[in-house]
Amino acid sequence: MFAQGGEHDVFFQKRSGRYLKATRQDRHKGYGIALGSHIHGATPSEYLDRLFLQNCIFDDDIRLERVVQNDGKPIIITSQPAIKGSTPRQGELDELMIEKGYEKLAEGAYYDEATGLLVYDLFPRNAIQAADGHIYPIDPVIQRITPDFGRFLRQEPYTINLPR
Repeated sequence: MFAQGGEHDVFFQKRSGRYLKATRQDRHKGYGIALGSHIHGATPSEYLDRLFLQNCIFDDDIRLERVVQNDGKPIIITSQPAIKGSTPRQGELDELMIEKGYEKLAEGAYYDEATGLLVYDLFPRNAIQAADGHIYPIDPVIQRITPDFGRFLRQEPYTINLPR
């Protein structure tokens, strides 16, 4: 194992030059945080939708590698390309998201009302800036939300980054 993060075990695969990420069952129901969720975590389908959205929004190259069972629960294994670079500043992440048409709600949290997408947990620790200046978000949380929830978050943006 290369590292253990908040939601994944991470391994580097030399052969492919990619990082493999396996979801952890002991955190956030195994598939990441879900703001406003009654079960306090995303479902497997929400997790896979997030990966699809990350590829669309950030022109990323996240791949579904396989799904394995552990005590009857699916562990989703994905891969991302290895990217060399440095940590961007929060202001650079803000600029990236504003250029993509998102409104900043709170530190590391952005909303696009037209698409109903909330991108959060987009802090410097979750991004890499390549030598050419391109910023690669590596672990943002992307969530589809209702217009009502979007309005609530505009009025109460402090609720986005509360400890979970």
